[in-house]
Amino acid sequence: MATTDKKEIVDRGLEKYRSRMVGALIRPKIGNEVATRDAIRHFANGTGDHNPLWLDEDYAKRGIHRGIIAPPFFLTAVSEGQAIIGLPGLVSTFVGAEWEWHRVIRVDDRFTVSNRLLELEDKGGPDGRRRFLQSGILSYVNQRQETVGTCTWHMMRTERKLGGGEKGRRREKDSGIRIHRYSDEELEAICSAVEAEEIRGAAPRWYETVAVGDELVPVVKGPLSLSDMVAWAIGAAWHRIALAHGPKLLHLRSKPGLSYKDPETGAPEPISLSHFHPAAAEILMGSPLPLDLGFQRICWFGHLVTNWMSDHGFLRKLNARLEAFVRFGDTNWCRGKIVKKWVDGKDHLVEMELHSENQRGEITMTGNAVVALPSKENSEPER
Repeated sequence: MATTDKKEIVDRGLEKYRSRMVGALIRPKIGNEVATRDAIRHFANGTGDHNPLWLDEDYAKRGIHRGIIAPPFFLTAVSEGQAIIGLPGLVSTFVGAEWEWHRVIRVDDRFTVSNRLLELEDKGGPDGRRRFLQSGILSYVNQRQETVGTCTWHMMRTERKLGGGEKGRRREKDSGIRIHRYSDEELEAICSAVEAEEIRGAAPRWYETVAVGDELVPVVKGPLSLSDMVAWAIGAAWHRIALAHGPKLLHLRSKPGLSYKDPETGAPEPISLSHFHPAAAEILMGSPLPLDLGFQRICWFGHLVTNWMSDHGFLRKLNARLEAFVRFGDTNWCRGKIVKKWVDGKDHLVEMELHSENQRGEITMTGNAVVALPSKENSEPER
């Protein structure tokens, strides 16, 4: 396709998006419409989060919530915390999100979701390619017409590099990226860190006992592998890889933009396979190894914070920015530190800075969270 044709495709897409879609309410794909006990269990298992508040009915009934509730990030298993909408000719890269919760998620809560698209932000680009920050606000509403949570997602949309496809992929393939092979000592250190993770649970984390500078006990994720991604896809009811056999083929035939041709079989496969299969990752993303999903990684921060805050805390907000790739074989330590505490009316609030780093010491994600804690001078924070 000629350069002018590609530019015209992008220009037409931008004009259509700005004139017809900005401000529009879109109904996104739904994974789990209902927060059943099974769906909550699958999600917790898929994120490696074995907090008994999500899994053990006898334990949960004795606690403040009088029954099982779902992890806050279960909402991403209702509808994924991102969107890839319109804008042909502009490659999408998820870069982060801001989450906010207003109520806990109880067993058998039923959800509807809307996605309101925001204005595009022109980010330019040093290499001459156009870049736009595409954003929207997902709202999750339960059967009582209560807004349980919102997610403001951000997707960087970048103009394809003309003539750079195969050459660019070869450059990354030959750049020395290899799957990390762990020694017995490294694996033992990872297992020890997992065993040291602390679920605060039924013992309240009192506002008065928290000090600025306190560090959270880390949560460890990895080494990332195919089995982790399969467990995640099951737990998140991920619609992009939820069809099989005949229905899959017919769906991909009707929506060719969501598929690629497997070079070995010649058959269409979903482009989301790039997060599971090395050959697909190389073809579709120029990566020698499959990568995690950005909105999956943000859920790891949720595991870290809910472990720390106890059953009595309430996760109010969590923001995250992706800083580097997480590939198969990578292990990430999620860490946090208290940076602020204050009282807002009846709420006793604590803010923490968050980051994750891999086995090479590289920062892969940064963010912050705000938690409401119980006070010894006040009642429990009810939601």
